[in-house]
Amino acid sequence: MTDMEARIEAAKAEVANLKAEIEKVRAEKKNSTMGAIATSNGPLKDIRRPPNTKMRRLLKGHFGKVYAMNWAPDSQQLVSASQDGKLIIWNSLTTNKVQAIPLRSSWVMTCAFEQSKGN
Repeated sequence: MTDMEARIEAAKAEVANLKAEIEKVRAEKKNSTMGAIATSNGPLKDIRRPPNTKMRRLLKGHFGKVYAMNWAPDSQQLVSASQDGKLIIWNSLTTNKVQAIPLRSSWVMTCAFEQSKGN
């Protein structure tokens, strides 16, 4: 049992040391500014630029910000939700509106097609 007790005491001492280190780091960063903390580990990485994209089709029809778009399973239609309170279903090949669905509220943040096949 003495070997087990020695291991327990060693573990307790290690836990106490780790707690002391955590408190030390907290005390150092307690009164720091966000900029000082961010630069303490070296310069921040540059934000990655988005890949170069090419506009292929322009869909005109919403009068507010478009919050979400989702492709149909057939990849020929898509639905968009906008701040103007409308869902619009588009034909992606012809860029024509298939259907415009007015909603009761303009607080539409997302939209989706059902992704099951056969319907």
